[in-house]
Amino acid sequence: MKLKIDLHVHTSYSDSNGLVYEIIREAERKGLDGLAITDHKTIRGVHEALKICGELMIIPGQEVKTRRCEILALGIRRRIKDDLPLLIALKEIHAQNGLAVLPHPTVPLFRGLDEETIRALPIDGIEVFSAITPLPGYFIRKNLRMARRLRKPIVAGSDSHSAETVGDAYTIISCEERSVDEVLRAIRLGRTSIGGAPSRLSFKLRMLGKTIPHILFGIH
Repeated sequence: MKLKIDLHVHTSYSDSNGLVYEIIREAERKGLDGLAITDHKTIRGVHEALKICGELMIIPGQEVKTRRCEILALGIRRRIKDDLPLLIALKEIHAQNGLAVLPHPTVPLFRGLDEETIRALPIDGIEVFSAITPLPGYFIRKNLRMARRLRKPIVAGSDSHSAETVGDAYTIISCEERSVDEVLRAIRLGRTSIGGAPSRLSFKLRMLGKTIPHILFGIH
């Protein structure tokens, strides 16, 4: 079976204005099979989503800020501290049998890693399409080329910070069964492709106002 899952979603528990029930309702409206809640600094949104998700699959996650870059931790059970050394953060993700995915890897606004550094790290996947990325065609092509050179699985997500943009981008995952463990296994094996479309320009401009203080001052 093929599942459509948005692997990068924020809620009002961190820096989104989308309430958990609004995010779930929008995911269902857009025909998603599931989503990963990836708030900053907390997994409280995951716990709320699991109580009200119905048939929608919820992948526990967190967007972890390390001393080098941000990492999407998918499939974790406990919160991971921010500002850890990158290798320590990766070890903590893997100790929870989670996946470590590098988001928005080549966008200059975000602290990133050069390709040789990524090659030497136990990274489980590359987010090649984020719906809020500027110049999406350019960065998708750039990210895809890098993921192919590194032989890393590809994923996509909305990086939603508003309920209306949930599911703008998503990962298509070929699974043998409908479960979180199987989804994570399929991603690890590279049984993925990307789908969706960029978020509206008006939303991207609003996000730019949040991104600049985040970069300069570490504000979420």
